[in-house]
Amino acid sequence: MDDVQDRDVLKVGARKQLFIDRRFFHRASGMSLRMNIPYQSPEPVLQADRPWEALGIGGYNTVLREGDGRFRLWYAAKMKAGLPQEGAVRLCYAESEDGVFWQKPELGLVSFAGSRANNIVAPLDECQSMQGATVYVDERAAEEARYWLWSKFQPRDDEVKSGILPGLWAMHSPDGLHWTYEAGQPNPPGQMCDTQNVFFWDDRLDLYVGYTRVHETQRRDEAAEAKFGKRYRSVGRITSSDFRTWSETQIVLEADALDLSMPVPPGTVLEKPQVDFYTNAVFKHPETEDAYFMMPAAYYHWGENDFPATMDVQLLTSRDGISWERQGDREPFLRRGLDGTASGGMVMANVWPVFTDTETWIYYSGRGSHHGVANPDGSNTGLFRAVLRRDGFVSADAGFVGGEFVTPPLDFDGGELELNVDCGGGGWVRVELQDIDGRGLEGYELKDCETVTANAIQARVGWKGSGCRIPVDGQPVRLRVVMRSAKLYSFRFVNRAAG
Repeated sequence: MDDVQDRDVLKVGARKQLFIDRRFFHRASGMSLRMNIPYQSPEPVLQADRPWEALGIGGYNTVLREGDGRFRLWYAAKMKAGLPQEGAVRLCYAESEDGVFWQKPELGLVSFAGSRANNIVAPLDECQSMQGATVYVDERAAEEARYWLWSKFQPRDDEVKSGILPGLWAMHSPDGLHWTYEAGQPNPPGQMCDTQNVFFWDDRLDLYVGYTRVHETQRRDEAAEAKFGKRYRSVGRITSSDFRTWSETQIVLEADALDLSMPVPPGTVLEKPQVDFYTNAVFKHPETEDAYFMMPAAYYHWGENDFPATMDVQLLTSRDGISWERQGDREPFLRRGLDGTASGGMVMANVWPVFTDTETWIYYSGRGSHHGVANPDGSNTGLFRAVLRRDGFVSADAGFVGGEFVTPPLDFDGGELELNVDCGGGGWVRVELQDIDGRGLEGYELKDCETVTANAIQARVGWKGSGCRIPVDGQPVRLRVVMRSAKLYSFRFVNRAAG
């Protein structure tokens, strides 16, 4: 069945178009959508080697690449709670020239065990605790508040006694190092936040969008209580126009009927859902109008004492950040490592992939122990890096015998057509431009197209006699794409001067 009406026009402008769903398959044969698995380096790029990291690198971290090329990392350092420090988690800072080899600078900002000779940046008091922080650069904010973080926050014991509430707190900073608590915290009050709490400005909606845990399913879901006797974790979404007043929480991901019917070993007595979702790692692709990705950590616990208590990462996509489609038949997007290694028990994707000219880097945390293990080995943890082709999350694939598809009419802005495509050794692609009624445009029919055999991130499509220039007369066009043994990741209408 066609996804849109025959003459409905999609406005694509000059923004990148990703194949995260069947939107561009108005008519298709021999085509499939495929989740592509990144390469996961078995060696961590960051490990625990400081006294304030005694229980290891935590699961919730942020990597950003600044405009000057520097890689910056805000990571969770875990330690035993108790005096002289009541809190068990700190937010620490590292930086790198290449995203692989990291330095932990001595910043002199926050005291730990009586010394400021460390790389801790938050919380500001060593008797406080901060877990689940996401750091975000808000280009709309004033210079003194360009960096923001959002985190589960635990005040000092005496602060709690005086009425200061734990919960989801925000901090701002001019440089990502010197942080100030926002007034009026926690905000929103009563929000479940025991995860990596993610937020960003959504330019499609002109709203801040946040993703966190859902109080109702984790703390007081009557249906879960009646069926399993225990509750479960799910992903919620909230929005705000000013980062102060937030909407009610909307559940956007929870274990569904297929998850809850997942086969388990014979003889298992289920007392809770077999799987729930520990984190979300939601982001909106910065070069698109409406391509959203979620990389949640799926937590498996179908046996006694939460056995096997392991986690891997799935991949979901969305056009609105609310309705999500599971990719890859729910198979892992990021797999846990070999038993005994620093990623052998659990892996969690961290938010904000880093995009290079040819690759997508996904940072993720690993832990050798399973969830809930007492006295875990902090040295057997780390931050890892997975490498994927640029924008290679999902591709439109044609196999050995070939396939083709025709798009809906596209309202575009640009004089050339650019493909992110992998034709392998023997594959090829040809493109025909059609009018809104599906008739080939003279000079741009399939027979006129120069065969594309590239493996390139920005492969231009050309036609005999016309080169790469396409007719720009304000009228929508359809693309008829015929391909064999090839993977198409994205397309984009561009002007050569704009790249």
